[in-house]
Amino acid sequence: MDYYLFIARSITQAQHMAHVLANCGIRAAVLRTPASLSERGCSHAVKIRADKLSAARSCLDRAQLQPLHIYYQDANGYNEVSV
Repeated sequence: MDYYLFIARSITQAQHMAHVLANCGIRAAVLRTPASLSERGCSHAVKIRADKLSAARSCLDRAQLQPLHIYYQDANGYNEVSV
């Protein structure tokens, strides 16, 4: 299955995003950002199913939460999506 990763500034922001998404009915998992995507090596990400992107972005916009980067993950790897 394909996924999106929302890169957060910190573990706290990632947890906050996941909580907000859960309140909108969107399942989200907090994880460490893959090393190939992390500039500093210590960021965290929120992982959602690909079919939930539009709803997740709307939900985070209403909560005034913006990820640093968004990546689409499929069988070929990661591709950055405009924020």
